[in-house]
Amino acid sequence: MKLLKKVAAISITTLILSVLSFSSVNAQSRRKDEVLFKRFETHFKMMDTLIFRQVPATTDFGLMAVDTVSQSQGLNTMDSLIDAKVESQQRALKAETGLVLSGQTYYRAGQELGFDSDEDDAVAIYSVKAQAELRWNIMNSSLINRKEKLKELSLMGELERVALEQEYAKKMVERQKEYLRKEYDSLLMSVLKLRVNNLQLLTDAQMYLVSDRSIGTDELLKLMDEQAIAERLLETMPKDYPIASQLVRPLGGEAIQIDTARLKSYIRENALPLHMLDLQIEILQQKEESAGYWTSLGFSPFLRYSYYMRPEMKNSSNLDVGLSFQIPLSAQESRKKKALTAECLQKTMEKEEQAALLMENVELILLELERANRGLAGELKRIEVLRDYMKLRRENYQGHIGEYNFLSRIKEYNHYLTCWENYYSYQYKRDCCIADLQVFLLQQSIFDFVLSKNENR
Repeated sequence: MKLLKKVAAISITTLILSVLSFSSVNAQSRRKDEVLFKRFETHFKMMDTLIFRQVPATTDFGLMAVDTVSQSQGLNTMDSLIDAKVESQQRALKAETGLVLSGQTYYRAGQELGFDSDEDDAVAIYSVKAQAELRWNIMNSSLINRKEKLKELSLMGELERVALEQEYAKKMVERQKEYLRKEYDSLLMSVLKLRVNNLQLLTDAQMYLVSDRSIGTDELLKLMDEQAIAERLLETMPKDYPIASQLVRPLGGEAIQIDTARLKSYIRENALPLHMLDLQIEILQQKEESAGYWTSLGFSPFLRYSYYMRPEMKNSSNLDVGLSFQIPLSAQESRKKKALTAECLQKTMEKEEQAALLMENVELILLELERANRGLAGELKRIEVLRDYMKLRRENYQGHIGEYNFLSRIKEYNHYLTCWENYYSYQYKRDCCIADLQVFLLQQSIFDFVLSKNENR
């Protein structure tokens, strides 16, 4: 009897403990439910505020104009230095008179050494001889091909300027692209952070349901993969930026349409690489015009004064006027001119090939720009459609009309955010295309060829 009482007491105690334990688990589960539900409600409120707020954004990360490279302060300084150098070279050319003053002095040591003959005429014998000569080398003076040489110097300076401008253009565009990358990193991160937070909430909810053995792990694994991809993208960004201040409408504009016909025509005539080849061809033509057999001739009138100190007679002097000339007996200059003609023809053919390749590159950039414009238009349309849909769903959620699924609602927000990410990606590609086109222009902004530029300012 005592044993039965003891067993009954133990059974009752075990039952009571079991009931208390079950109640404790239920209470703990309810607390987890409440925390999770509050997190969902907080996210819903934040996302709805960003999507449906009416306060306009105060910051616009739209396309910053790619400045014309010739307006660069550094380039203007280099232009001034090149101008000064060309001016100095031209002054030096103009100062070339071809006049040369030379002199020489002789001491006749033949008598002491026994070389002088006793039969020499006393007039021919001298101990010291001094000469001064003024010679005018006409062919080396600025009077010959003066205009052509001055023009060649100007063309050489312009060629150096254009080559420098092309290098500046490439550097400026690279800096512009880096600026654009930073700006669009900030825009992308501003919405990517929101999507990662939403994915974390979905992952926590799925973990809760898996631990409660309500569902399997397939959906959880998909969410973890999606979150990992988004987090890896965030980790590649060198700076940290805040989340978006609004999700009403993307910043930075829509499609930018280029007057392709006018742009191509301008590039064919004024593209920096083609302009450099034009200058090289013009320099070769100047050299070709200046070359010829007659330029190799030498004509030098001279005036020579001689003074003689004689040991047996009175010192004497004389003044000579003459003409020195040189006539090459070869066809070297003719061959040089033919070589210049062939090189000029080669540069002309090179320009044609370069123009074809350049226009092909322009076509590819314009095609990529068109793809980006179409992508922007498509994503903007999807954003507007999704926003209208989410507005309707929000009203249904508030009125508890139809199915109310927290997980589905978060996924709707993420789908909306993904459209924003795609939009900013297309916007970055669009602006990089605009920057790439600037490289081909000479002292002209690409925005001068824009037909329409719809931007949210």
